[in-house]
Amino acid sequence: MNALSAQDYYCSIVAALKQKNVPPGGEAMMEAILAAVPDGASRIIDLGCNTGWVARQLAKAFPKAKVLGLDINPAMIEAAEEAAWQEESTATFACIDGAALHTVAGAADVIVCGGSAAFFERPAEVYRAVAACLRPGGLLIDCHYVYDDEVPTALRVQERRMFGLGWMPDGLSAIASVYEDADLTMATIRRLPRFRFEDTAAAQLARQILEGVPEMQALVEEMTIRRNLINTLAGYRYPYLLVASAGSRAAAGEDGEDRDLTKAIATLDLFSGPIPRQPMAVLREYLPYRFLAYVGDPDAAPGGGRAVETMARTLESLGTKADGRVLDIGSFTGLSSIVLASHFEHVTGLDIEAEFVDIATSIGGALASPVEFRIGDGAETGFATGYFDAVTMTATLAYTPHPQALLAEARRILKPNGLLAEFVYHHHDRTPQMANKIRTAVGPDVVLAPLSRRLAMFETAGFDLLDLRTMETGAATTSEQTVLRDYVTHREQVLDGCKSDEELAEFSDMFTHFTGRLSDCVDKPVAYLGIFSKRGQDTSWQTIED
Repeated sequence: MNALSAQDYYCSIVAALKQKNVPPGGEAMMEAILAAVPDGASRIIDLGCNTGWVARQLAKAFPKAKVLGLDINPAMIEAAEEAAWQEESTATFACIDGAALHTVAGAADVIVCGGSAAFFERPAEVYRAVAACLRPGGLLIDCHYVYDDEVPTALRVQERRMFGLGWMPDGLSAIASVYEDADLTMATIRRLPRFRFEDTAAAQLARQILEGVPEMQALVEEMTIRRNLINTLAGYRYPYLLVASAGSRAAAGEDGEDRDLTKAIATLDLFSGPIPRQPMAVLREYLPYRFLAYVGDPDAAPGGGRAVETMARTLESLGTKADGRVLDIGSFTGLSSIVLASHFEHVTGLDIEAEFVDIATSIGGALASPVEFRIGDGAETGFATGYFDAVTMTATLAYTPHPQALLAEARRILKPNGLLAEFVYHHHDRTPQMANKIRTAVGPDVVLAPLSRRLAMFETAGFDLLDLRTMETGAATTSEQTVLRDYVTHREQVLDGCKSDEELAEFSDMFTHFTGRLSDCVDKPVAYLGIFSKRGQDTSWQTIED
């Protein structure tokens, strides 16, 4: 039996038994799907709708929206239409191949794929069709199972054979790569608890009734075999919800807010205070990050201190306790560590450059922060194995020459249930011209890579993604930059009377260039906050009645 016929046979069983086609993760995933749909969505497509349960839930939750369920299997569509008629659902259905999506759908606000991607024979083609059918800014809401490294190969082979699977991606990085090829930009990724079906008394009774019907006996037996395989596989996989937007820019994870310039100026003064003034001959040789430290931009993370607050709150929500130990690798001038210390009792800031550790220590002391700052290499911290509850970084991996060594060390010093948090960028435009512009603005040693390659680093190092969200970078507007530039230039004149007018003008231009960063670039990199766990540590479950 080839893959396609196996798939058709499985679908015929599901359709004949009129089974409730829950997405990966079950009812919890359905709740997550509904929460991801924007309130104003008016056109929603359920791609690979199976027997239509997901489409009917969408129609119920969004009664003003037009919900269309699509599936390549006519038996599935027939079962879906019958169920919709019985429930008086407004969802409608059509039989079509996902790659031909454009023939029946266009300008969709949302396309939901509730686990059907595993049956795609040509996933790249289907996702390109999805991107073409979404309106600008429209969302793909996609559900997948991601398997542990320890899953027995024989089980995966049996799964492919019994269900007729087409696409079996090797991790989230492989899925992200297909998205990137289709010009879909990731917005969020969320891992849900492991999921299995519960064989309840009601389910057993339903099976007994169906087994009493001669034409159903073989189908019930075949489905029982497949459900047993599903529950065996449940111990080796996690359900994931992925949300992506059409086009190269993802929606911001948080609403932007107007910058408080008074607070921004106070921050600049605070973080530049411990740094002695330097002549322009020295400043001209500074790399961007060092010049930003000189003027007082703490550059804690994409989005600054607010982004670190989001990191801390997310760690708390995922189990890091207030009395936990946190190591902040690449602490720079200390802002990230100081913010984290307002949430956790034991925070250590680690940086390889003594100058930045001195600055951070001075600022931490001025703010009466309990953070301990140390000089050290993130790849060889010297801490005991399993010492920390969380390890944090603020785009550190993009600047280290040996990211895998740093990740290996982070995994070693984390407790079994410890968490790793890092801000990562997705550089979707990697043309030489854009790469040169980014390196000029940010630094020559920055590593430019798409999100798929970033995620692959963590997967290789033995980390599982728990949560990924788009972050607002918080870049100042042109008028705000002008105010800050004028203030910082005037402050430099006051603090260093040796600089000439020409040198001050040059200083002003450097500030504008480095603080504006990529404001003149059409395709800016997208910033994310990712939270990761050591692979195989979470044993929580969700069950659903079979």
